[in-house]
Amino acid sequence: MSRSFSQRWNRLRSEITLQDLVLDVTGKVLVALGLGAIFAEHIKPYAGVTIFLGLALSVIVKAKYWKRFWA
Repeated sequence: MSRSFSQRWNRLRSEITLQDLVLDVTGKVLVALGLGAIFAEHIKPYAGVTIFLGLALSVIVKAKYWKRFWA
């Protein structure tokens, strides 16, 4: 029987730690930095857009959970 992503997440949610999430995000950031270094000249014109989109995504997620966090 195949499990859905939500079923898998619900099973792991209680086991995952903040340290695991931080390590995962750090790894992804390092990959992005490495790729950025490799393709720096080619992606330079899009740097501002990339930074803006990254900040916008962060703000969207923070806004989504803001009230729940401070409740």
